[in-house]
Amino acid sequence: MGRFDGVMILSDMDGTLLGTDHQLGEANVQAARYFMEQGGRFSVATGRVKRAMEFFMPRLQLNAPAVLFNGSVVYDFQQNAPVSVQVVEHEAAMAFARDIMAHFPDVGVEVFLAEDEYVAQINERTRKHFAFIRLEIKERALEDIPQPWVKFNLTGEPPRMKEVEAYCRRHYTGQYFMEFSAPYFFEVMGGGANKGTGARIACAHCGIAPEHLYTMGDNFNDKELLAAAHMSFAPENAVPEIRQAADRILPDCDHGALAAAVEILEGIYR
Repeated sequence: MGRFDGVMILSDMDGTLLGTDHQLGEANVQAARYFMEQGGRFSVATGRVKRAMEFFMPRLQLNAPAVLFNGSVVYDFQQNAPVSVQVVEHEAAMAFARDIMAHFPDVGVEVFLAEDEYVAQINERTRKHFAFIRLEIKERALEDIPQPWVKFNLTGEPPRMKEVEAYCRRHYTGQYFMEFSAPYFFEVMGGGANKGTGARIACAHCGIAPEHLYTMGDNFNDKELLAAAHMSFAPENAVPEIRQAADRILPDCDHGALAAAVEILEGIYR
């Protein structure tokens, strides 16, 4: 029996588990291993797609399902199989994407399937995004993109993206879950799909009681993730709204945020 039996940590990736260099720090890698060796369940809750997460698998061990696509997909990397997939209704999503492309021809439109990704409208921010996540850009007309879709991502520079957000919330609130994952990424998922929903699915899959779930995040798309936890953490670099929402503040993402969280849990689970 380990001290963390029946305990789960779900951590955001960018800005939380990853440093500002977008790499895994050794302190966090060792903390994750120690937590799991002591019986804990550790995984991530991220906006990243499955293939972008696979890049980290050689160093980052997970023993619980990962919440991907900001909650649209919960995926078990140990079994190489999805636990849960929430898709968007295709015809409505096509109409939404066409509307955005018509009103905002300068905004990138990235369309994601559970196992693939496409670009329906490209801009420089989307080019940078796909280079950052180390994936090939596959440009397709909307009608030529396979289905089902699990989310789409609208990209552009922050002032323009605030205009996009206002338009989307004015016309599509209630139909989708929409949130910024960064000032230049406005993400659109099916209604009810978010990191908090994904966290609860991951807990149920592993038989973890909600009072033993601990979560970490730094940005707006982590609000529901933090709210789902018995205790939530935010690194010092988190946006003010997330710092305010978190139960505990950790060192910033360059100084072992996960290692600090595990140390706090050692004091709880003696």
